[in-house]
Amino acid sequence: MSVLSSVRALLPEITGAADDVDRTGSVDPLVIERLHDAGYFALLQPPAYGGLDADPDEYLTATRELSSACMSTGWLAGWLAVNNWGLSVRDERVLQEIWGADPRTLLCSSYAPTGRLERVDGGFRLTGRWTRCTGARHASWLSVAGLLVGSDGAAQDFLAVLLPASDYTVVSTWNGLGLRGIGADDVVVTGALVPEHRVFSWLDTVFDPEVPALQRLPQPTLYTLAGTIPILGAAQRLLELRRTRDDRPLSRVAMARSDVELSLRQISRNVAAQVECVVAGGYPDAELMLRTRRDQVMASDRGWRAVGVIADDPRSGVDETLLERIRRDVETARMHVASNVDQVLSVVGRHAVGLDVDDLIW
Repeated sequence: MSVLSSVRALLPEITGAADDVDRTGSVDPLVIERLHDAGYFALLQPPAYGGLDADPDEYLTATRELSSACMSTGWLAGWLAVNNWGLSVRDERVLQEIWGADPRTLLCSSYAPTGRLERVDGGFRLTGRWTRCTGARHASWLSVAGLLVGSDGAAQDFLAVLLPASDYTVVSTWNGLGLRGIGADDVVVTGALVPEHRVFSWLDTVFDPEVPALQRLPQPTLYTLAGTIPILGAAQRLLELRRTRDDRPLSRVAMARSDVELSLRQISRNVAAQVECVVAGGYPDAELMLRTRRDQVMASDRGWRAVGVIADDPRSGVDETLLERIRRDVETARMHVASNVDQVLSVVGRHAVGLDVDDLIW
């Protein structure tokens, strides 16, 4: 049985539990275990540690369908799964530390550079607090960003840091209007000693030619889509409930459905183009990267608007409790930095007229 088929077999159970997830503010750890059993978290994991080296489209489709069943579950699972991706470019020692004893180990993350690193004997000293670390209580490793600060106090580099649970504390802070089950709590690190092999520069990444192609995709691609695909899944759930009487070509519902389908096609096209590029040994250029980012952020906006179309006219027997929950979930999801339309389109616009852009925002 394929991973996608195994995930689909879980959807009735996940759909049935969605109200409880919203009420209790948590996804049952047994659901995470069943997703492990289905192979979902292995989709983007490094092949050397049990990963499947799957096509990104399989991850995106599975995440979208999970989110259609329960957006909290889809968002939580999607972020925990994407945090397994891209680590093949890291030092082999840290990969062994994470997955050597347990290939099911999960990571939570936050890439706001709110940590401070200082060089010390044996590596670095890290202190910081990171907000909204989705799934922090389901994970036993943390991936965060920090600024390397010199003796003069000036920032020298932008670094990614990996830490085991023994080096950080999870502080219960998540109380979102929607996505109530994602456990996006704060994580605090106080003076943790981090060895050199767990710290990596994002400004000077070099890819080993032996790293699988999937693991060499540009970092923003899957991370930004992890914040968009759940919105599209939730929108599709509501649009399906209105299919029977709102298929007139010019109805608002039919147009919203077309917008969501267009977004999914654009995402699929752009990711396939990036995969083709890295498989051939290249790296996506600015044109492809910015087109990908533009279409991704517009997909978030279209999904949000599609949910609004149903919410504005919730006839045809749409369950009010379901509609209210999805509306809250989507409103919360679109606040994620990955869905900042104005910010992204301003970068795309500057590139279109020949101005330099900061590639870290892609």
